[in-house]
Amino acid sequence: MRIATVLLVLLPALVPGQVGHRTLLWQVTRPGMADTTHLFGTMHTRDARAFQFGPEVAQAFIASEVVAGELDMEGTKKLDAAVMDAMFLPKGMTLDRLYRKREYKEVIGVLKERLGPVAPLCVRIRPFYTVAMLSEAELGSDSAVVLDAWFQAKAQEAGKQVVGLETVTEQIEAVESIPLKEQAGMLLQAVREDDRNGMNQALEAYLARDLDALMVEVRSSGMPEVADRVLLQDRNLRMTERLEKLMRGHAVFVAVGAAHLPGEYGLIERLRRLGYTVLPVLPAQE
Repeated sequence: MRIATVLLVLLPALVPGQVGHRTLLWQVTRPGMADTTHLFGTMHTRDARAFQFGPEVAQAFIASEVVAGELDMEGTKKLDAAVMDAMFLPKGMTLDRLYRKREYKEVIGVLKERLGPVAPLCVRIRPFYTVAMLSEAELGSDSAVVLDAWFQAKAQEAGKQVVGLETVTEQIEAVESIPLKEQAGMLLQAVREDDRNGMNQALEAYLARDLDALMVEVRSSGMPEVADRVLLQDRNLRMTERLEKLMRGHAVFVAVGAAHLPGEYGLIERLRRLGYTVLPVLPAQE
């Protein structure tokens, strides 16, 4: 697994979507706006099932001049060493210091079972990233890259501009702002629930283009309030501000995690509050 993609695996959402339409593609327009932008919700996975989408998505992609993701995946490659360093716990700290002895034994036992040879590494990395690895391990690994990176590679092949709405540093800082005790609680809950079907159920909701159902599945992860704020609300605000500048004079295809689209603080509502018309693009059969 590429180091930078660890930041993208865990769907950062805990609020219900309530979007009312079964679609992952949304059209963004405004009077006087020459070019149409499209928001497309991805799922950060290499599972082949997530790579299935209708012609309306392909058409929106082809019509775009710029493809925007959460990160510029190609541009992050040179930062892999820095990202790896950021994944580790502070110097001198190990995972056992965040748990009672019984809890630690429980966590390590499940990590060995589900992550195999990778488990020893988890003793020294921040629990958030371990939760992400557990989530990724529950889905298929058919593609060499996650869906977001696939879109960006196709964009580069077509000569389109590829940009990131965030930087790796900003994502690292967001994770580091979640207290380690909170992260440890997230990991403990993840191993205790041991819901092998959880991510598959989320994927099924995604394949049905049902953002509301997807949010119900993701909410069950029990992410603490501080994580919800820094991983979802704060990031959505930042991405909206940068996207608005990018849309001036460009047709943009925005491919970001589906969890960033719905809800009061999602990209859809934030853009609407700025005066944009954001409408669902429904599949032809609907």
